[in-house]
This record gives sequence, structure tokens and C-alpha cells, in this order.
Amino acid sequence: MKVIQPHTITDSTLTSSTVTEADHSAWASGTTYAEDDYVIVTTPNIHKIYKSKQNSNTNHDPTTDTSETWWEFISYTNRWKMFNAPVQQQTVNSGGMVVVITPAEITTALALINTDCASVTILMVDPTEGTVFNQTYDMVSDSGITSWYDYFFTAIVRKTQLAILGLPPYSAAVITVTLTDSSSASCGLMTIGTYDTIGDSQYGASFGIVDYSTKATDESGNVTVTAGSFSDRADVDVIIETGRFAQVKTVLTAVRSTPSVWITEEDTEGTIIYGFFKEFDIIMTNPTVSLCTLQIEGLT
Repeated sequence: MKVIQPHTITDSTLTSSTVTEADHSAWASGTTYAEDDYVIVTTPNIHKIYKSKQNSNTNHDPTTDTSETWWEFISYTNRWKMFNAPVQQQTVNSGGMVVVITPAEITTALALINTDCASVTILMVDPTEGTVFNQTYDMVSDSGITSWYDYFFTAIVRKTQLAILGLPPYSAAVITVTLTDSSSASCGLMTIGTYDTIGDSQYGASFGIVDYSTKATDESGNVTVTAGSFSDRADVDVIIETGRFAQVKTVLTAVRSTPSVWITEEDTEGTIIYGFFKEFDIIMTNPTVSLCTLQIEGLT
């Protein structure tokens, strides 16, 4: 079990992106907006889409309308969705996308969640040492491929998650992430940060989702299903060295209110969750090893 403590990606650290920020016209104070008109606000560290709630909407700044009398917040702009929750709202770009980040601090891990592309390339260039990391990852999933028949005849499915741990710790390195696809590439979350090892995940871990879809039944018994968002969840037992008790407790306490990336098993698809732990307990089993139980709740 590992956890990535994310760095916040801001205008100062997002060096460039091939995803344009032109979802709608930018809000202008002198323009009168009608009900249901959309605007974007692209001032630093905001980058949001708003919808007008009334006609004759003039000189009402969406960013200061905290009561939502005039404006309703819809989402982040397409360029910035991949750096902000909810995870199910994706940044989408035709022909792939290239994102360049200059974190200006040590970065040892990167994760992509709810992603759809053919391949991902991670390039790290340090101004002194030059290229210190350059790796391409094929996003075709081999989960469920257990025979030659499966290999040739099972429909091709892509991985939706990728976690890269052990990036070289260069604080001045520039990180370029390229999502390649002949059609459109999409990404629900891209996060970078530093990772900590909690311990060894044990068999018996349970994974599932919390579904927020609604099912309504009318007087004739007809059922209408409205698809909604969902979030991942997991219950995991982790073996830790008893001598690392204080370190593990400190790490878990530090991320108690910060959405983080939880990696139960690096080599098993579907075990990466972006969210919080609900609670944890560390049982000092013996002087050598202890048992840590984690309940993890993902974000939609």
C-alpha cells in the first residue's frame, strides 16, 4: 500500500497545455447576460464555467456571487478539469494532449485516473542533468487475457488508471506528460506529488463502488434508471514493520483532510483510488510486524 501526497497544480506550475481554454466566452462586466448563458472565468487559479440564472444579468461577478443569486458554478474549464475533482469530469482533447508542469519541488510520483488514451509518455528534464526520466506506457489492458483465444478475440479494453512511482527526485525538473491517441484523449485526474509506503497489502482486501444513480418506479411498476456518479471504496489490511509505527501514523494523520491517491497494488488494475481514508487502526501484533486496517473512500 502506497499513498501519493499531491502537489497543488496552479497557474505558476502549469507551464503549458495543448488543451485550449475556450469553452465559452469570457465573462465581461459590461455585458448583459440572459438566463442560461454560459461564461468562463480564466483569472489565475479560478478557471471555472458559470451559467447565468437570471435575465438582465449585468455587472455581477460570478466569482463573488457566493449566494449563487446570479450565477451557478458548473465545472472547471476543460483545460483544468484534470487537475480538480470531481474525477468523473474529464479534460477531453482531440488528437491527444501534452501537459508541461514545473512543480519547483521534489516530485517522485504521478498518477492518472479515469483516463482514456492509447499511450502515456512521461518525460522529466532537469536544467542541469538533462533528461532524467523518459518512459512510454501502453494503455491497452491485459486484464482477463488468460489464453491465446482471449488474446486474439477478446475486445480491446484500455486501462483507465496509471500510477508511476519512483520518479527521480529533482526539484527543478520540468515534467512533460503526453497522452497520445489518434482520436480524442481524456483524463479525469492528473496528479503529481511525493509518495510514501504504508506497508504490504494483504489478500482479502475488498473493493467496490458507491453508486449515486437513481431508480424510480411508477404506479405501473415501470422502472426508470437515471445514471449518476459513483465513487470507489476499499477496505484493506496492511502489514507494517512495528518499528515504522510512528512514521506510518504520522503519514496517515498528515493526509487525513487531503484528497490523495491510494495504491493498494501497483501491478493490479482497479486498485488505485483518489480520495480519503475514512478511518485507520494500527494493531501492534508483535515486536516485528503490526497490522494496519484502512477504509478508503473515493471521490466522484
